[in-house]
Amino acid sequence: MALLSAAALPAWGAAAAPSACSVKILDRYGGELRVFTSGAREYCEPVTLDRVSPWLVLATLAAEDKRFFDHSGVDARAALRALWQNARAGATVSGASTITQQLARALEPHEKTFFAKLGEMWAAVRLERKKSKREILEEYFNAVSYANSAKGAQSASELYFGAAADSLSPAQAALLAGIPKSPRKYNPLRHPDNAARRQRIVLRRMLDAGYLDEELYHRALAEKTVIRHAQKPFAAPQFSLYALRRAREGDCAVKTAIDPVLQEHFQRLLRAHVARLAASSATNGALVALDNRTGEVLAWAGSADFSDAENGGQIDGVTALRQPGSALKPFVYALAVSKGWKTTDRLDDSPAFFSGGFAPKNYDETFHGKVSLREALACSYNVPAVRVAAALGADRVLALLNDFGFTSLKGSAEKYGLGISLGDGEVTLLELAAAYSSLARGGVRLEPRFTMDGPPPRGLRVLDRQSAYIITHILSDNHARARAFTLNSPFNLPFAFAAKTGTSKDYRDNWAVGYTPDWTVAAWTGNFSGKPMRRVSGITGAGPMLGDAAAFLYSKRPSGGFPVPPGVKFVEICPESGKLPGPYCPAAALEVFNSKYLPSENCDIHIPPQPAAAKPAKQGLRPIVDFPKKGDVFKIDPSAPRAAQALVFRAQNLPGGATLQWMVDSKPAAGGIWQLKAGEHRAQVSLEKEGGVLRSRAVKFTVLE
Repeated sequence: MALLSAAALPAWGAAAAPSACSVKILDRYGGELRVFTSGAREYCEPVTLDRVSPWLVLATLAAEDKRFFDHSGVDARAALRALWQNARAGATVSGASTITQQLARALEPHEKTFFAKLGEMWAAVRLERKKSKREILEEYFNAVSYANSAKGAQSASELYFGAAADSLSPAQAALLAGIPKSPRKYNPLRHPDNAARRQRIVLRRMLDAGYLDEELYHRALAEKTVIRHAQKPFAAPQFSLYALRRAREGDCAVKTAIDPVLQEHFQRLLRAHVARLAASSATNGALVALDNRTGEVLAWAGSADFSDAENGGQIDGVTALRQPGSALKPFVYALAVSKGWKTTDRLDDSPAFFSGGFAPKNYDETFHGKVSLREALACSYNVPAVRVAAALGADRVLALLNDFGFTSLKGSAEKYGLGISLGDGEVTLLELAAAYSSLARGGVRLEPRFTMDGPPPRGLRVLDRQSAYIITHILSDNHARARAFTLNSPFNLPFAFAAKTGTSKDYRDNWAVGYTPDWTVAAWTGNFSGKPMRRVSGITGAGPMLGDAAAFLYSKRPSGGFPVPPGVKFVEICPESGKLPGPYCPAAALEVFNSKYLPSENCDIHIPPQPAAAKPAKQGLRPIVDFPKKGDVFKIDPSAPRAAQALVFRAQNLPGGATLQWMVDSKPAAGGIWQLKAGEHRAQVSLEKEGGVLRSRAVKFTVLE
């Protein structure tokens, strides 16, 4: 009668499904990065019955329901006995709940009242009608609480023994089986003595039920059951949260592409470099690495210290929006090159004024006159970049940036203006890494992938491969950036490596991104609060961290040189004019071009000397070195004979028929011809005159190996 009346209770319909599992974020090899609790703030990992130790099954039957296979959800004999015991004691001393009833209660928790107990019994009967005994046992081992937020046998086994549920000994199984009766009272971590007493009771019941023989029983009693509170992993905390938000509903384990060795090293590296920059008022940073072939995220360090609340340690620097500074310049030049501009084009680096009073200045606060496109990008001069953006149009530049995946740039071209070429507007480190990875793939965009599931997505071509290669060639040219960053910058690595830096206004952020054909690394340093650093630029802040990260990544994943795509051609040009060399050019150098846009004009600087009437030198005037110019940089061509690579000096302000004496580094240069030699040099010319010798001022120039 009681059970029939319980059927009318609306709270006890068909039993609910088990609550959602906790979620494990795994690395590419299956190791745990982090475990997140379920919606009920419990750790639970579903397990099939064949992955539960038979000892745990037997111990649970002995402890909770020895007639489990004989009843239909409610053990009437046990219920009557419990009723009698409770009446005699005047209090609840026995519940007599079957395993099926406990499962029903776990699926729909309720207060301990008479009518709730009736509803629980009715739900157990209905469970028995719908499910087999095996299914009920399996759900039980996934639904009951084993204390300390451990829900289910698998989570409890991992928590207390650091082992899977299918590997438990009889003693371990007896301890776990004793907990569900009262998880608070028999909590092994808080009340180990209670848990041990309950364990011995369960073992005795196993012996009495015939589940253990005398020998196994005494061995289990003698076994020292070591309880260890296994600490949950806490690697890649920001990335793990990112992966959790993108996990499919119902996934209990998310296998990501993170390389645990790279991840651990990057985190240590980030912490060390942020400590290095502490004196310059930099308190945080971020690092991310991508596999160029698949787009997989290999490492993701979102901050130097996740627990550092004072400096925003829980903010994710990989996805935070910040101004990228000069890190966007390669895409401006990529657009120009795709439109037919050449690396040899001379750009004007002189004071310039644009609409709205915009007057860009260079980082070194100087202007460099006419510079090649190669030098302008490699040395990251601001004024030429803005001039190029003005010629192309800010709308076209913004459109290409959007194509490369900078979806954070949601504003209009009018909003950003030409300042978009210098990093006005905010992007994320992940977007920056993905965009440079697209350059490494020859202009094909791939979205970053945090898992390894399924085949890599199809790429989208956003730039022709010839233009992508030309930009890569510039960014990997250590000699081209030497004037701004020296030959021994952090990017001078013993393998092919293209890199670029960026520094935002007032030194609030600095960036460094680099890539090989196989992988891309991006670094950021600054303050999450937005506080400026003390003159920390990309090459001094994020640059060294990028160099160290790239060197370590190369040691684990070696990469070759950048392959030359079809449609790219190397042509000799005059380094001074950028045009085809003539017979009077003192040197020639190889430059890279798109085959559709090859140079056609001859050098117009080094032309045949024109005969002219000799003019007497002005009294007392010194001769002047006309070539080389102060600050000129020359490069030795490794593919040409060294003996054929020389400079032919020129001078001005000379009397007719004067005898000249050329000196380079205080050593004679016979006939004014000097064979190239790597290093910094000083050239000077002198002539004899009645009453003494007139010497020119020394001119400094550089020769790169």
